[in-house]
Amino acid sequence: MISPLISVQKKAEMTASGDDLWQTAKLFIQLGKFNQSLTIAYTATQNDPTQKKLYRQHYLETMRLGAEFAEEISDYQRAAYYWEQVTQQSSQDVTAWHGLGIAKANLQDYCGAEMALHRALQITPGNQKIKQHLIEIQQLLAAR
Repeated sequence: MISPLISVQKKAEMTASGDDLWQTAKLFIQLGKFNQSLTIAYTATQNDPTQKKLYRQHYLETMRLGAEFAEEISDYQRAAYYWEQVTQQSSQDVTAWHGLGIAKANLQDYCGAEMALHRALQITPGNQKIKQHLIEIQQLLAAR
């Protein structure tokens, strides 16, 4: 028996309407099915190349939500992966750099955490929360 979600995905991929594809992609995000959501959104882009900007926004939203979800369940490896994807696509996203720094710190990759938090501070020099996290990481590095 085929899962109802797979049936929805297959039907959406065969649908010609870009609006239907985007609605289905958003539904899959809400369900936490990030890969399926991106697959459907990519299909929408293939059907209409003018949708590439919308796909990029959808991709970034999906990666952010994936990172936040991974953090909630303490899967810091996955959180770091998702935050890295966001930083690669949006190099000025201070939230992504900060999130990456926290995820790296939780993985005890203090050098990676320091680099990410330093980058976040370059974007928002006055952010006290990021400064405090950076100081904590630098103290851990100095204690080694």
